[in-house]
Amino acid sequence: MADGADLDDAELARRAATGCRDSFATLAMRYQVRIVHYVRQLAGRADRGNADDIAQEAFVRAWRAIGSYDSRWAFSTWLFTIARRVCLNHARSARRRRVRDTAGASAAVTVADPSRAAVALERATRLWDVAAAELSEPQFSAVWLRYVEAKSPGEVAVVLGKPEATVKVILFRARRRLEPLVRDLLDWE
Repeated sequence: MADGADLDDAELARRAATGCRDSFATLAMRYQVRIVHYVRQLAGRADRGNADDIAQEAFVRAWRAIGSYDSRWAFSTWLFTIARRVCLNHARSARRRRVRDTAGASAAVTVADPSRAAVALERATRLWDVAAAELSEPQFSAVWLRYVEAKSPGEVAVVLGKPEATVKVILFRARRRLEPLVRDLLDWE
């Protein structure tokens, strides 16, 4: 069998469901960075030190449940749903404590001037720090999935387990909550 890199997610998931470890490994490689970064942002609010373990557990659970994947939905939506649930379960069992130490910016910054890149990176990092501190978990997840992962409101709704209309309200309220804070952040030098 070929390495699977040229196959779409649904086909790889179908093959993985039949026991093909290589197909699942290809999927895991495709989504590892995105899932780890999402879990770090989400779990970082409660337990930054275990974020990598949580992400790994999400992949293990995805492997075990690959037969339940429904190709009507994007594989990434299914995987983010699992990652979110694992993260929330871990937070509950660890008696979640609030920590606002999120590391790294979500978007890569490519600027010719390194000092401008450093400022842009610092602003992006502060933006996610502010979002983690000020938004509820569903609001933070909705904003992250919508604007970092470019998920549609419908896909965000699947991940959050809420109706799409509710997700649109969550996003609206989160943006409204962040607007004055972002304005202040943009004035920061």
